[in-house]
Amino acid sequence: MGMEVLIDNLRGGETRGRVGVLSKLRAFVRRDRKIWWTYKMWVTLDLLETFTFVITYALVARIVSPERLVQAGYTMGGYLAFSVIGVAFQQYVFSSVLGLSEAIRDEQWFGTMETILSSPTSFRTFLFGEATFRFLIGTIFLGGALGLGVLLGAEFQTSVGIFLSVLILALLMIFSHVTIGIASAGVIMKIKQGNPVAWAFSWLTQLVSGVFYPLGVLPAYLQWVGRAFPLTYSLDGVRRCLMNGETLLEPAVAENVFWLVLFIVVALPVSLFIFRLGYNSSRRDGSLGQY
Repeated sequence: MGMEVLIDNLRGGETRGRVGVLSKLRAFVRRDRKIWWTYKMWVTLDLLETFTFVITYALVARIVSPERLVQAGYTMGGYLAFSVIGVAFQQYVFSSVLGLSEAIRDEQWFGTMETILSSPTSFRTFLFGEATFRFLIGTIFLGGALGLGVLLGAEFQTSVGIFLSVLILALLMIFSHVTIGIASAGVIMKIKQGNPVAWAFSWLTQLVSGVFYPLGVLPAYLQWVGRAFPLTYSLDGVRRCLMNGETLLEPAVAENVFWLVLFIVVALPVSLFIFRLGYNSSRRDGSLGQY
């Protein structure tokens, strides 16, 4: 599908009657899928990067003592399961945060930003349209990373209750990190180059969110920093489900859900406000389509 078809879908009422939000989201996905699959070397490198992380920590798992994991509350599965979950889900959310700001830069680069936003399409629909395909691809990569971990010997607990609990945690993880992506997109829309929000998020989450090691190994002040990030609660909840066999009925998992919901409620209006500031500022000074 070409850009003309996407714009025609976004334009809505001029040609075929009013187009709904879901139709617009499908238009974004079809366009992004064609663009993504055009660059097959890029796709291959993305796959290799994810699988290399998993294989690396499968090797590290051979020398890491499980006692620290037990102290952190993860009683089964060992370090391989711990690290595979961390790598898979961290890559998943990182692509959502960076992917959204990169999509904004692409729209500016190709000169389509003003065209899309001048159509009867709200900036909320625009943002979720840009993010939808990246989450779909991220989900495929997530499944591939977990599957590779199983092939390398990782063992995960499974049941209907566990699956539903992980699904709810994953959805909350997505929505909580979309808020960070929206704020990042608002910043990049204004400053054009560099992305301090995405950079700080990437660096700090790898350091303090328990991606590669339990939060308890960090000094107390860094543990408090880690608790400010939704990835910390997402990973802990998912690990308790897949490694311990817990569900949302368990207090520890339910507590993680509570903090994720609270983060979304607080962060979503703030991130939309930041994006609106960047959008309105760029529109006023005429730099919306500049790169």
